[in-house]
Amino acid sequence: DKILKYTGTKKNTWLFSATMPAELNQLVKKYMSSKAIRIEPNANQVNKNITHQYIQVTRQDKDDVLIGLLDERGQERGIIFTRTKAGAQKLTKSLKEEGFSVDALEGNMQQRDREKVMRAFKKGTLQYLVSTDVSARGIDVNNLAFVIHYQLPESLAYYTHRSGRTARGGNSGISLALILPHELPQLKEIEQSLDIKFKERVR
Repeated sequence: DKILKYTGTKKNTWLFSATMPAELNQLVKKYMSSKAIRIEPNANQVNKNITHQYIQVTRQDKDDVLIGLLDERGQERGIIFTRTKAGAQKLTKSLKEEGFSVDALEGNMQQRDREKVMRAFKKGTLQYLVSTDVSARGIDVNNLAFVIHYQLPESLAYYTHRSGRTARGGNSGISLALILPHELPQLKEIEQSLDIKFKERVR
């Protein structure tokens, strides 16, 4: 806002954003012409190279199931998504205690700490990342084999963004959700809204 105040009246203004929260719409109204053209891709379109899977779990065995899944993946790399900062911190601590190469990316982090974690993840010295939805914005790392939804996201757009971290550059990938019994209707809703099909993985 401060920068735009100092720009001249004659200019071309382009705005690029992955999301359009209310604050950004206010900037559009304030600084862009009413004739400005809005180009918007289908935000809920999901990459066809992603296989969507789910495993039914209980609250008691969810962590054990996750640990078993990571053990199965060998050297493959991926992101594990939680809904809250506290959840990301707790899960990261638990996985570190099990000996996994993992770190968290969440909203309470200082910028320098966030950059340090992202550098390690991009270099491949860090195998897994535990992240909240907000912190995962802008993550662009190639060759991620999977994403795991430790908790289902709050919105369809978040599911699309989460899943889109894998299967980049023409590769295939897996988007796997750990589902409590009462969350099955939510899973069906995601299927119908995004026109995808979840396959159940039997443990």
